[in-house]
Amino acid sequence: MQACELAALILLTVVSCSRQYEELPQTTLTLEPPFPEIFTGETVTLRCGVEGGSAGWKYLWYKDSEDTPVLQTAGRSITGDSYTITAAAVSDQGQYCCQGQRGDQPLYSQLSDEVTVTVSEGHPLAVLTLQPAWAQIFTGETVTLSCEVEGGSAGWRFKQYRDGREEAGCSDQYSSRYGDSCTISYAQNSHNGVYWCESASGQERSNAINLTVSYKRVSLQTPPQPVFEGDTLTLRCLIRDGYKATRVIYYKDNKELQSQADTELSVDRVSKSDEGSYKCTAQWSSSTYSGDSAEVRVTVRALFSRMTLTASPGATVKEGEALNLTCEAAVNKTPRPELHYTIVRDGEPVTNSTDSALYSIASTEKSHTGSYTCAVESQGVKKSSQELHIEVQTSWHSAVAIGYRVSFTLIHFIVFTLLLLQYCRIQGSLCLAGGKSRKTSDQDQEQSAEGIELSSRVQHTGVELE
Repeated sequence: MQACELAALILLTVVSCSRQYEELPQTTLTLEPPFPEIFTGETVTLRCGVEGGSAGWKYLWYKDSEDTPVLQTAGRSITGDSYTITAAAVSDQGQYCCQGQRGDQPLYSQLSDEVTVTVSEGHPLAVLTLQPAWAQIFTGETVTLSCEVEGGSAGWRFKQYRDGREEAGCSDQYSSRYGDSCTISYAQNSHNGVYWCESASGQERSNAINLTVSYKRVSLQTPPQPVFEGDTLTLRCLIRDGYKATRVIYYKDNKELQSQADTELSVDRVSKSDEGSYKCTAQWSSSTYSGDSAEVRVTVRALFSRMTLTASPGATVKEGEALNLTCEAAVNKTPRPELHYTIVRDGEPVTNSTDSALYSIASTEKSHTGSYTCAVESQGVKKSSQELHIEVQTSWHSAVAIGYRVSFTLIHFIVFTLLLLQYCRIQGSLCLAGGKSRKTSDQDQEQSAEGIELSSRVQHTGVELE
């Protein structure tokens, strides 16, 4: 049984066992824009409707196997009948359903049919950009949308989604198309909405951009969302009709961020901590007048979503074999920024490169054994892969060669030792013979000296006797 069906049965029991399922108001759930596939970082809204109108109803949201309502988190908000994901991640994909609840003695609507949200990490085939690069403009201003398609944009068309309807973009009296660009020369409220371009078959599309045309006196302009880690985020607080601001106060998540005279605020090398809701208050005419902008959600997407290090032919190789280590980075930003690769073995870099993610060893040795990681850096953002242990084993050819060398060395040592012993034996005999000869000669000399001394003493004695 699906999670949504189980939740419906539980809630129906709470209402009343006697109430018939068919008596409850019907509930519908729609996906806006109705894309079959959403790219990571895009905004998607799920809208819940109850038969007879939405007045007095609040809504419960369910996803996959969760038994409790979906809660609001950063980048995921519940407003009225809508559940909005401002920067979709792969973890957001799944099956969603909703249900209305009303009154102190709760009356529940029927559970909606499930809507599947599919989120892809892949890049769209085409890229949609704005010029000027602001997603918020005043009425009467000019903006150009450009659809850049690999292989050319022939047959591609602009689409717009607003007020729950999908319609042709760049098709009214204020819009004109030239090549792969659509220029809105005099923006109107009708130009509010989500824009994208798609192929003639509708099977491929670009990224989506939410364009806001404002009637408010003060507007906070941001680049199209999301921005990426390492980017410079520029916020611009403008006053309608060309009034010059004397003081601008920027807020993030309703807390004062900066007060300055300049209408632009730049945040260098943004990170996930810079994500949030921004607005500005502008003062003009010597601070006599002031106005607040609408809140704008800024989402910061990871520059790298995945890092992998792979070995070919494998993590275990024989000595003398070739080894290729490939560092792969899943980069979310289009166009792809320049990357710097580093491959590290046991904490020490073995290669640094800006043009290659491949580290090749033509003939491995035992010294190549170790733990390897690869790191990719761009825009001041660095991400490393998990460790990959490489083992270089001794091959039988190497073993035979080593055995031969050891045996050869041992034989030479034995032969040398035997020769040395033989030499010492011969030398030892000569030394012994020489020693005996010297001893005999010394004894003879001693005896001769004793004889002479004795003879002398005898002669001396004989003289005295006489």
